[in-house]
Amino acid sequence: MKSIKKYVGIFLLALCLIGTMQAVPCKAASLNSNVNGIVKSQVLPEDTKEVKLQKLFQYTEKTYGYKRQIGFKNKKGWTKTYAQKMIKSKKGSCYHFAAVYGYLAKKATGYKVRVAVGQTKGFSGSWQPHAWTEVKVKGKWYIFDTNMDKFKAKSKMKYYNMLKTSKAAKKVYKNKGVKYVNIK
Repeated sequence: MKSIKKYVGIFLLALCLIGTMQAVPCKAASLNSNVNGIVKSQVLPEDTKEVKLQKLFQYTEKTYGYKRQIGFKNKKGWTKTYAQKMIKSKKGSCYHFAAVYGYLAKKATGYKVRVAVGQTKGFSGSWQPHAWTEVKVKGKWYIFDTNMDKFKAKSKMKYYNMLKTSKAAKKVYKNKGVKYVNIK
């Protein structure tokens, strides 16, 4: 009788382990599914890539609110986690805004997209940690900062499609020491 209980216990433990191992891919699939659904609901197949970027920029600003993130760590895979949290909770920090817009822009356009983790003085006039999205269009990188645009510029598209090398961008974003995460 003890041996049967032992085997049943091992069997149940194995089932739990199998369920645990499958949980990680499910999260990634959930992000892909959520991003696909948002893109399908916000853009039309016949929209130009530039129109898709604009519609998704406006969607991100209108849909998500701000929630401060204390103790950000630039660890591998953080963009997926932050994008998924933003989609689920509808609130997040600049890191969440950059991640979610990055995945939406990548899915809708196929362009090269990256999230920049660096510094800005756009909010207070002093350099502070910040993250934003960059999209490569026709060989040049452009800044798409949904968080800055929503809260600093009051959603006036000031931080939409800003050429990274422009004087305006250099006044607001520090290029030295920026870390990039490519969105795939």
